Parts: sequence; C-alpha cells; structure tokens
Amino acid sequence: METFVTFYTLYISNILDIFILTLIFYRIILIIQGTRTIQIFIGILFILGLTVVSRDILHLKALSWLLDNFWLAAVIIFAVIFQTEIRNLLAQVGGHLWGSKSKIKDSYVIEIIDAVEDLSSSMAGCLIAIENEIGLKNFTETGVSLNADISRELLLSIFKNKSAPLHDGAIIISNARIISAGCVLPLSHDTNVKLFGTRHRAALGLSEVTDAVVVVVSEETGQISVAHDSKLHGNISLSKLREIINTNGEVLRTK
Repeated sequence: METFVTFYTLYISNILDIFILTLIFYRIILIIQGTRTIQIFIGILFILGLTVVSRDILHLKALSWLLDNFWLAAVIIFAVIFQTEIRNLLAQVGGHLWGSKSKIKDSYVIEIIDAVEDLSSSMAGCLIAIENEIGLKNFTETGVSLNADISRELLLSIFKNKSAPLHDGAIIISNARIISAGCVLPLSHDTNVKLFGTRHRAALGLSEVTDAVVVVVSEETGQISVAHDSKLHGNISLSKLREIINTNGEVLRTK
C-alpha cells in the first residue's frame, strides 16, 4: 500500500493533473476560438508579459505597482469579461452530464427538409432551432406555445406567409415536437457576421450559448445555413442538412 501511495504521488497524480488541465484548456479554446474573446485573451497574455518584464527585468516601480494592483482585481474583471463564455462552458458540462440527445425520427426529418427546400426555392426566410442536450426553455417562453407534431405544412404556414404573426421569430423543436414559434433568440456580437441579417446573427447567437442546431434560410438569397457550436456554416445542401440533423450537428465538428 505504501508503495502504491508513493507511486501515485510521484507519477499518477502528476499525469492526472496534466490531463485534467489539458482537457479544461482544450474546452475553453473550443468555446472562444473564432470569437472576439480570443483577442481579449491575447491582450491578457500581453499584460501578463508586460508585468513580468516591468517588475523582474526592467524594475519599473510605478508601472509594476499599477500592474500588480490590476492583477489583484483580475478575478472580478475576468468574471465580468468572460461571463458569457463561463456560462456557456458550465452549461455544456451540465448538458453532457445530465442531458440526453433525442434523435428526431426520419419521417420528421423529411418534413423539415421538404419545408426548408420549399422555403429556399421561394426565397422565404426561416429560423429553426433544434434542441440538443442543453434545454431551450428560456427561449421557448419568449414565443407562442404550439406543442405540435413536426409537419411540412405547419412550417410553411409559419414562414412562407411573410405577413404571418410568427414569421419573423424562430421555431424551437424539442423531443421531436414543435414546442414554440415566434421565439426571440440572442443576437451574436461576432463581427464576422455583420454582413448577414438578423436571422443569421440570432442563429449564431443561440449556438454560442447552447449546443442547439439552428437552421437558417436567407430571405435575400434562399441559401441554407446552419449554426452550431459557435460557428455559422453557409451554403448547406439538403443532403448535408439531413446528415447534420440526424447527427445532432456532430458531423460539423469533423470539418
């Protein structure tokens, strides 16, 4: 027993420590990559390097004092700056631990694909969010409750008629049912999507805070896009869209 404790202390604990830290940093990088947060992170590294240089190499007392006081308040500052990313990380961890993926039946997937094809060809915009492991109840409550079966006709009646009351909002699908329509989604502040419309920004915004698969049809071009895992994928074919829905967006992670 003593030998095992010694072996654990010298080797296993260090390996486990490195593995857990690597996993944490890997998940953080996945969340912040492609967003303006990575620029903030680089800025923090620059300030850290400046602190070391001014204090330990150049011995600049005034600057060192100022930077040292900055790091005393750094925990609060970082909590404010990265509140969205921290919430996203915790939600993803909780989703993986307690969530359960619900696969939509093929017959319902066909209904979605047929509706999207019709909307794309007729240049009618749409926004469809498909719940994954992280619940979307907060967003369903912003719309009109439907709790209806998925059907091509219902989707077209919502989105194809531009004067329909629920046309401009999103529909949310959960457990193979259309739970709510006319929902308001959070808009992304990513500057890379500034050329897109509100629907695309809303789709990306939801994918930044949940693991939902969000389907968008552009009203201007009829192009089909999918937002998932904080990324917006454009010019999606119908066959690819079916694969994305069937795999809960996992196929996009391999790109």
